[in-house]
Amino acid sequence: MESWVVGFDGDADIERHSGAVEAATPSQSKQQSPLHVRLVSDYICPWCYIGLARLERLMDEFAVDFDVSAYELRPGLPPEGLPRDQLQANRVYPPGYLDNMHRIAREAGIEMKRPPLVPNTRKAHEATEFAKESGRLLPFHRAVFRAYWEDVENIGDIDVLCRICAECGLDAAELRAALEGERFATPVQGEIDWSRAVGITGVPTVVFEEKFSVVGAQEYKVFRDIARRIVEGKITGE
Repeated sequence: MESWVVGFDGDADIERHSGAVEAATPSQSKQQSPLHVRLVSDYICPWCYIGLARLERLMDEFAVDFDVSAYELRPGLPPEGLPRDQLQANRVYPPGYLDNMHRIAREAGIEMKRPPLVPNTRKAHEATEFAKESGRLLPFHRAVFRAYWEDVENIGDIDVLCRICAECGLDAAELRAALEGERFATPVQGEIDWSRAVGITGVPTVVFEEKFSVVGAQEYKVFRDIARRIVEGKITGE
């Protein structure tokens, strides 16, 4: 899988934008089939939420077959999560970094907060597989991000996930049974293993047509330019 551009990497939590060629709006008539776009992300990554918002813009210009893959940004978290102050006690952000992130989030329509708890996201990823199977992937995926980063809820809590599920028109009782029975634990682990196997180390990573990967919450024009080039046959990965 070819890496097209590189953004910020994993635990460093720093976004590095790359340059991009300004692209014209594509001709929908040239797109013969939906563009497969896979978002590899973790709910505790703020840039993943911003990246999702930018991909939703892409869906307004292109026919997109959207999918997600689970990633664990903090694989050692206990099931109950950890306080952010404890987890990030020694972290020092560059000057203006957080203000810049909040500004970029607002431009994407997100009122970003800094939740005091960093939850274990395994159950959230499992619930996402349930939503995917039930045909409500995108609304559920966005709702979980919103619940954590805007409503400051503990998305590691099954009760919270079941409530979000119901709000998205899904069966909360069925989700609860699936989570308690670990019905989707193996598929989620498989996605995490896949990301390691293909060399993904930073999120969000956006994979186009299972061939081109874009790492980081890149500016929208980066996503649009790659999508346009693929649709017009200018890059094929062959």
